[in-house]
Amino acid sequence: MHKLLFITMAVFTMGATIKLAPNKTDDIACESCDDPSVIKRTIHSNENAYMNNNSVKYRNQLKKWGTRSGVMHVALPETKKPICDTTRDSRFYATDEGVMEISDCSSLSRKRNLIKDQKQKEAFKNYQKYLYKEFDVMQVVVKNHTPEIRDVCLWGGNSDKPITDPLFIENDESIDVLVGTHPQQVVLNPANNLLYVANQLSDSVSVVERNGNVVATIPLTENTMPGTVSPVALAVNTNQGYFYGMVYVIGSVSNKMYHLGLNHKVVDINGTGKRPTEIRFDNATNELVIKNVVSKSTTRINAQTQTQTVTPWGIPNQFRRVDEPDVTPDFAKVFTRKNLLTIFNSSKSPTVTINDEYHEEREDFKFSPGMLKHLKIVASGERRVNALQLLQKSIAWKEICKTLSLGNYQSPQSFQNVSEVFGVDGSMLDGQNSWCFKIGGLQTITFILYYKKMEMYNLLPEKASLAYGVQMSKGIPKRVPKNPFKSIL
Repeated sequence: MHKLLFITMAVFTMGATIKLAPNKTDDIACESCDDPSVIKRTIHSNENAYMNNNSVKYRNQLKKWGTRSGVMHVALPETKKPICDTTRDSRFYATDEGVMEISDCSSLSRKRNLIKDQKQKEAFKNYQKYLYKEFDVMQVVVKNHTPEIRDVCLWGGNSDKPITDPLFIENDESIDVLVGTHPQQVVLNPANNLLYVANQLSDSVSVVERNGNVVATIPLTENTMPGTVSPVALAVNTNQGYFYGMVYVIGSVSNKMYHLGLNHKVVDINGTGKRPTEIRFDNATNELVIKNVVSKSTTRINAQTQTQTVTPWGIPNQFRRVDEPDVTPDFAKVFTRKNLLTIFNSSKSPTVTINDEYHEEREDFKFSPGMLKHLKIVASGERRVNALQLLQKSIAWKEICKTLSLGNYQSPQSFQNVSEVFGVDGSMLDGQNSWCFKIGGLQTITFILYYKKMEMYNLLPEKASLAYGVQMSKGIPKRVPKNPFKSIL
């Protein structure tokens, strides 16, 4: 009886509970359905309850997801994931550095990395200002003029090691110059360094520069019929004096000798024997010696007085080669059938060049060493400088090699071929140490060095320097860390 009464009361109570609960739920839904402020208030109420019941967990969540703006909503599980709303991001993720990095909907970790990168770049700018203020700056420009990769070594002035090997290469080229018809002989005039070519069937003399440029063509006659003069041989007056540089040409048909001045004109004419074929200038007697084939004689003409002496071939040594100047160039040759003068130019060109300041500083560092603080390397083209070898000679003349991988020193400014090398801090610039690296074909590499000369007052403590009367000394300068970004990473 009692059991039946207890069960009946329990069922009545459960029914009342079930009946009341839906009514309360419906009231809340109708009250907050269209009112955003009620939803916001409800979230805040749930957040406060979450914070009170999970204070330790809430603090951990806030530390992980919160910002300096003191945002509370990110502690709730359903609001941790960012919604793509830039306005919400500006409010939730705003920092002291500004909101330019958080204007997108990226993750919080990426935003923090962007802020860290910004701090790193700012620290690098401050470090650059420090270098320009406290250290001397020198620029070394190395240029490769060849298409091949070459090994280059800098500094080490006490050794005889060249910058690169070979330092020069031979360049051989030939130039073909079209001159008159049927050229016979070419001579070099030392007075103006010009080539003179006797054109037999054009009755003229061509004057040509060593680069192949035809300066002038000197006609020997006004007769339009070719071959009336027939110039076949030339000679040059090499005696210092009024007639120095005068060129003489003989005509084998006209039987005359023509004087060609430095103004490229015929200034005088002398007669010769019949069919002259050869002419020489005798330095000892200051005479032109002409060989006449048909008359079988030798004609001598004084270059200054114009007096002539004719000697038959029966007298020995009448056409001797006494003190004959060598005016036939070994770099030029005439090709009679082609009417060409070929000039062979052989020159040397450097493989690698460096600016003049480097050579002056290299000699100076031999006697006044410097200590390097920082090195910036800028390379042209797509090829990077991958490694820099620091070679140091010990007292026992033993070579110690330290290789720096420049891939680890890529510029924080994200330039393609710029390396900020911090690993050279403390390296010496003197006659013992040297740098070696590879330079690409036709590449230019610029080294910017920040250094200080090893003066005595920079090595002494401040009190000691004052005791020695060095008023300019500030003692041993304070050094920045080798990695200037260590404090912020």
